[in-house]
Amino acid sequence: MPTSWITKHLLAILIFSISAVGQDSMSFPRSWLLSPGADMRSGAENFSSVHYQFSLIEDQIIGTNWQSEETVAGKIIGVAGRTLKFSFLDMPVDYFTMVLMHEWYGHGSRYREFGITGVDYGYGWPPPYGDGQGWASYYSSPDEVSTQERLGIWIGGLESEQVLNRTMRQRWMITGEQHYREGWFYFWSFQNIMAYIADAIDLVEGQQSFNDPQAYVYLLNTDRGFQYIHEYPFTLDDLKKMNKLCALDPFLWFTVYNNFINYLWGGQTRGKIPRLHVGQIDYLPAVHITLTPFGVETHIQNYLMYDEVLYMLNFRFGEQSYYDSWGGIGFLASHPFAQSKYSADLSIDVWKQPGLQLDAGRLETDGGIGAAVSLRTYYQITTASMPAKAIFEIGYKSAGFLEGYPLAASPILMIGLQI
Repeated sequence: MPTSWITKHLLAILIFSISAVGQDSMSFPRSWLLSPGADMRSGAENFSSVHYQFSLIEDQIIGTNWQSEETVAGKIIGVAGRTLKFSFLDMPVDYFTMVLMHEWYGHGSRYREFGITGVDYGYGWPPPYGDGQGWASYYSSPDEVSTQERLGIWIGGLESEQVLNRTMRQRWMITGEQHYREGWFYFWSFQNIMAYIADAIDLVEGQQSFNDPQAYVYLLNTDRGFQYIHEYPFTLDDLKKMNKLCALDPFLWFTVYNNFINYLWGGQTRGKIPRLHVGQIDYLPAVHITLTPFGVETHIQNYLMYDEVLYMLNFRFGEQSYYDSWGGIGFLASHPFAQSKYSADLSIDVWKQPGLQLDAGRLETDGGIGAAVSLRTYYQITTASMPAKAIFEIGYKSAGFLEGYPLAASPILMIGLQI
């Protein structure tokens, strides 16, 4: 990772941290992380933190309520003002941040992982000022990356958004509430995932130019030796059908309600995240799909809060057009917002997967059972009135696909601050 990039990153952390003091409850801290290669997981937490602090500054300067809305005229002015603010300021910032995450921390993290430099990053004006498109392009010859590594690059953008969404779901489950700008951020990320796949045009024989979903289906079949579209065991239509499972996410619908009813109509900047109560346990499920080098994987995530600790149990089921009986299970115990001087998160994932061809095909993994284990610690380094915690994460992951992690076997290392 370039030294200049680290310096700029730490400077941004300092600026946003200082600007946030006194603006929001310290019971709602944010994490700022550095990791080798600037991977998706650190990117998700950093982008959500920067976006959130920027939103607080914006609201402090502009506001969201400008007069009493107890009268009809007052309500009309309030709703109209918030709608204009959303259309011309909030939406462009939220949408562009999502696109930046998709390109630089999504596709970009895979480019960095495979040692590819000279990537062309570009961004159009966000709506309503432009079409909101972005790109991270690089022409690589066949001997530079394997087909499965190429798949990892193509799917990295959508993968990074799923990592981002999981980060926000965990935070909302712990706090029981969401800020309206986080809600919009989540909404646009979810909308991009679903619409990108749903709107993809059918493949045609001899096609040379692809968007991410088209390239995924094409390369997935090419990797298994299928040359003609009519022979594909898994098609773009199959992907579109599986993509509809993402709508089974209650966090999305709570977000829609909070943004349109609580915020745009009611002027409230925070909305509740209702949770099912089973004894002393609060519970919410979430479903999404992930594109992997082996096929589509369905995630059923179960979020449980007990005694101020978040537990997450994630069941993963692989689509079996190409490989039989693959998937995995993940477990997370997280206590990042603990009031104590020291706390920790434990993450364990176990999976059964096919093998991978890495290092441009020169390294072939055996597949089978794989695992990842990491421990993230939080240690308070400042006073109780202005708490800040040092973060250190260490672990190890074997070769295989795990959402947000490198494909090859690698150590897990992350450092940072929680403020």
